[in-house]
Amino acid sequence: MSKLIDKIPGISALVLVAVSVVLVVLIYIGGTGSPINFAGESLTVPRFTDALLYWTYGLMILAVCITILGGVYSYVKDFISNPKSALKSLIPLALFALIFIIGWNLGTSDKMQIIGYEGTQNQGFWAQFTDMVIYSTYALFIAIGLTIIGSRIYISLK
Repeated sequence: MSKLIDKIPGISALVLVAVSVVLVVLIYIGGTGSPINFAGESLTVPRFTDALLYWTYGLMILAVCITILGGVYSYVKDFISNPKSALKSLIPLALFALIFIIGWNLGTSDKMQIIGYEGTQNQGFWAQFTDMVIYSTYALFIAIGLTIIGSRIYISLK
């Protein structure tokens, strides 16, 4: 029984890769669907594009769920053995949350002027979310740069 349990991750990975390869091959040999009109031009889209996109979304959601569950499991395990250390490990999460909250508050929900786009997803929540992502990225790049410089200084003084 334990040999079967040891083989399950490898078999699962092979199945996921096989389905992914089949969908990518279908994109190339499956032909095109009916043309769509986009920004005044007629575009043809491969027939199995939606299937590949949904498969990609599914894999991404699966990866995020497994990562979160693994993190929660590891945190609970650490909390049981060493509560003080486990609480200290929450500090980076709190800092990330703070960066995202500040980025959200710096963003604006005003409508962005995009040439050729007349939809409604460039205003309100999505405009503010986009600003939050941009500001958070800037802040994280600056933090990475400061960390690199700080670690070099620390190593030099040590």
